[in-house]
Amino acid sequence: MTRRIQLLSKLLLAFFVACTLAILAAWAILLTTICSNPRTPMPETQHVIAYNCHGMTVFISHLENTMLHWLIPLECLFIFLSLIAAAMVVLAHAKVQIDVQIHHPDASSKSPRREVGHD
Repeated sequence: MTRRIQLLSKLLLAFFVACTLAILAAWAILLTTICSNPRTPMPETQHVIAYNCHGMTVFISHLENTMLHWLIPLECLFIFLSLIAAAMVVLAHAKVQIDVQIHHPDASSKSPRREVGHD
């Protein structure tokens, strides 16, 4: 059972890190290409939303507009999930042994032991 949890946590960590990197790459591509969009609305390519790019107005598509608003929150979500998965990996590999001994001085300990079940 522990091996499955370790494997699952490693797979989740790899998936969340991959998603984080993919979103980061999408954000970088979006920011480097958005200023090359048309400067006049082009309904045939769905570039109809005005966007101010370094002082000039370009027209972006609905997909680019959605990406501008949602990539950063998604990035934060996947970073958070990656941290949780990393904690799961660390906890799955941590082997903690606790040795508990209770020493209680008792007056009855000086008397000879009675064996249970012998009457």
